[in-house]
Amino acid sequence: MDPSQIAFLKFILEGYDHLATLTVHDASQGILQISFYPTEEEIIKEILKDFEISYQISSYHQNLKSQ
Repeated sequence: MDPSQIAFLKFILEGYDHLATLTVHDASQGILQISFYPTEEEIIKEILKDFEISYQISSYHQNLKSQ
């Protein structure tokens, strides 16, 4: 992603009633991590499509055991 657009993307994601959180891993190369609930995946894809950036979506599930 164009590094000059990172702050705007963060503003958009947080402006949608805290739709997602954005973590910057390398600002100079535009490498980001966007964390969101699976139910929000479609709107996240639409937003990223508007920014015309390439992305990869991966899922993370944490298994919790009751003790």
